[in-house]
Amino acid sequence: MKNQKIGKNTYGDMVVSLGLANVIDWDLLRDCFQCGYNFSMGFEGSEPFRQIQNATAAPWGSKQQNDNASGFSSDFRFASGTETPPRAEEVEPPETPLSRGKLHGNYDTLLGESPVHLEVLKYIDMFAKSSEAVLISGETGTGKELVAYALHAQSARAANAWVVVNCAGMTENLMDSELFGHEKGAFTGADRRRIGLFEKASGGTLFLDEIAELPMLLQPKLLRALQENKIRRVGGTTEIPVAVRVLAATNADLVEAVKTGKFRRDLYERLKPLHIQLPALRERREDIPALTAHFLRKKNNRSVQKVADINPEILSLFDAYSWPGNIRELEGIISRAVLLAGGTDILPQHLPEDLRSPQAHPSPSADVTAAYSTDSNAPECPVLPFPMGATLKEIEKSVILATLAREDGNKSKTAAVLGISRGTLRTKLRAYNK
Repeated sequence: MKNQKIGKNTYGDMVVSLGLANVIDWDLLRDCFQCGYNFSMGFEGSEPFRQIQNATAAPWGSKQQNDNASGFSSDFRFASGTETPPRAEEVEPPETPLSRGKLHGNYDTLLGESPVHLEVLKYIDMFAKSSEAVLISGETGTGKELVAYALHAQSARAANAWVVVNCAGMTENLMDSELFGHEKGAFTGADRRRIGLFEKASGGTLFLDEIAELPMLLQPKLLRALQENKIRRVGGTTEIPVAVRVLAATNADLVEAVKTGKFRRDLYERLKPLHIQLPALRERREDIPALTAHFLRKKNNRSVQKVADINPEILSLFDAYSWPGNIRELEGIISRAVLLAGGTDILPQHLPEDLRSPQAHPSPSADVTAAYSTDSNAPECPVLPFPMGATLKEIEKSVILATLAREDGNKSKTAAVLGISRGTLRTKLRAYNK
């Protein structure tokens, strides 16, 4: 295109492929050069090279040329000497959603497809390759030991020792001997040498559960073991090399523990670079149906009386509950319900009272029934019972499930309260369970 002007901020570096001299648009090239662009050019034949020099009088930055049987070939770069204009903002391609298919490891024991859970699996996938210590944080019952074992199982140490120690509930002296061992005569009753867990786990993985409960006087010894890969038995003078990968877990806030002087800052700084924060079950509610089905199968395999199914109203109650005990609490509730059901379907009356009353443990979908109460004396709901940004479909689902729970799973009463047919209600419940 002859005489087309180029704006200064339109492009960054330009790549030009030139062939015969008579097809070069000299005006366009000159305009680009005057705007300060950098060029990378490739062409055949020596004539374009001479014509560009004449047309632009450009100071060449670099030039490479090869003489061969086919003729003269050059790649060169030149600049006008002015500052290169900024590149146009690049549009990044949309991120592809994370899926299990993109992970290298096998995490069948860690059920769930929610984004926050898949993010945890991604970190396990990355950290398993390292030999550095990993800190795993999360509320009670979120599966910290399962995550720790997955890190071990996917590592190069998988065939070696997996040693677990709970740092809570042990005295300082007992924990010292348990972790690092002791020599004969180190203290009263030490009638023989004892090999500690660090030595037993050498070549493998040592999992320190409830790391926040480790006595303060033992924390420097643990820090030294992490830094030097050496330990010293109680009562001993020899430093013993160990090749141990340490995984630590806690449900405590270690940052707060450091502030209050209950946990050493240097040990925390050593542990925190590789950190996995596990989400609470209430933060991954979409995984509850899969976890429920898994625990039901597990309990059925161990029980004489088999439970055929869990009705949709049970899942609606689960969705409205806050799960303070997380996955461990869910497993316990399923185990209890299977026993009470006695070979029939699990019904709301087989659940604990606090779970049948979701208002006692509000969640984004809870407290909906107050706004739809048929009691004329019931106080008017003073606030919007849905989180800002909730879609109409999400609100409809919350209303239907909460009303179903309030009516103890009675679909006819639920449909009557909502003003829809029983067939419509069944269709929607089936869609929620897919």
